[in-house]
Amino acid sequence: MKVKRLAFLTIILTYILIVFGGYVASSESGMGCGPEWPLCNGLMIPVLEGDTLIEFAHRIVGAVLAIMTAVLYLSIQKSNQERELGGVSKALMLLLIIQILLGAAVVWLDLPAIIVSVHLLVAMAFLALLIWIWRRAGEQTSRTKTRNDQSIRNKFKILLVLLLLTLFLGAYIKHQTFGLACSWLECAYGILPETYPEMIQTGHRLLAGILAFYIFILTYISIKSKWEAGLQNRLMAASVLVLSQIIVGVLTIISYIEISWAVLHLAFGTALFAIICEAWVFASSFGRICRQGEKSSNHYYG
Repeated sequence: MKVKRLAFLTIILTYILIVFGGYVASSESGMGCGPEWPLCNGLMIPVLEGDTLIEFAHRIVGAVLAIMTAVLYLSIQKSNQERELGGVSKALMLLLIIQILLGAAVVWLDLPAIIVSVHLLVAMAFLALLIWIWRRAGEQTSRTKTRNDQSIRNKFKILLVLLLLTLFLGAYIKHQTFGLACSWLECAYGILPETYPEMIQTGHRLLAGILAFYIFILTYISIKSKWEAGLQNRLMAASVLVLSQIIVGVLTIISYIEISWAVLHLAFGTALFAIICEAWVFASSFGRICRQGEKSSNHYYG
């Protein structure tokens, strides 16, 4: 199987696993196998019902993902891919090992909020590397030259940092059960937060608001400044996701964190991260391709 196709399939499975993990948390099935790992209730294959079925299914999907990642790594190492791609694949395997250890720690320590939140961040970093590999695998250098704009890439880096911080706080709030510390408009004693849960919840919302505003502004700038069409399309898709995420976020609070809305909230957030990450790699490719084209051109005319 080609590296690019395998990387894409691994991205899809990673996305499914992240969203499934949100369902495990929302349904409070995280300890469905008890405080045991890799065994489940003392067995390799437990009685599959209730919370145990949900948690065990999550572990099975994770195991399949680990196998696919290992196959992807070996495929890259055996292929004639550039050295940079091989280095990223090694980083991917390192993140996989860290993620497995964090998953075990989450179970052994009975779902500590901070470790679960870091677990999600590592999953996002893992997804980002997969997207990078997918975009760069088999990349051709014969594409039309495009302006190398470092400032555009920096804007996407800022977006990614804001997204990771927002997702981290969201996960922390979820696992500390701070989700209803404030209503969708105000906190218990007014607009300004007073208690620690209210402050954390308000901080999450402020970050989300800044992120949404930044995406809307970048979308407007990309259209006005006539950025490459691919970047415009990605930013418009991100803007639509942001609007959807705001609506789902409000519905999550109004419904007192109903499972379906909470999982959809994570699904949209993860999709937004994937789009922004892919857009950053897409923007970076232009400068890389342009530099390669310039070298070829200089060699030809020299």
